[in-house]
Amino acid sequence: MQDTVDNQRRKRKEINEKRIEILEKGYTGLYPKVFNTLYEEVPISVYTEISNIMKMYGQINESIKRLSDEEKELLDLAEIEFEGFDQDSGMHYYMMSYLVDRMDEHGEYKGRQLKSHNSSCMIKYNKMLSVYANYEKDHGNPFALSDLQKFIEAVQNAQE
Repeated sequence: MQDTVDNQRRKRKEINEKRIEILEKGYTGLYPKVFNTLYEEVPISVYTEISNIMKMYGQINESIKRLSDEEKELLDLAEIEFEGFDQDSGMHYYMMSYLVDRMDEHGEYKGRQLKSHNSSCMIKYNKMLSVYANYEKDHGNPFALSDLQKFIEAVQNAQE
């Protein structure tokens, strides 16, 4: 009886070691051997895109906080508000929800609506990211009023 239990433990240990190796080496085609239920894999590009968008919004939001009320009135800040992600058009919504709710990342969005009701939200974010790319080398520095206006103009031009 003890031999049977020992054999089962040894086999379980062997299986778990193989599963660990599959994960460590990134053999995604073998993931079904590791997990009983496997959802569609979220590409690293989705995670990277969300990270870039959130980094950009972090800097935009910090910059807006530093503006005076008079300066805020000069800008159409509603144009560049974070809208969330479209649940129907990709994995961004699900990944963002997981990052906020389960991984405790991007805490400023906890409890906020992460589901966009605008299917073109990614077009907006990509236009904004193209502006952000010009500033990325200065990351951490707040945006000036004129910089924020460039984000707004990029979004408005995308809508035309």
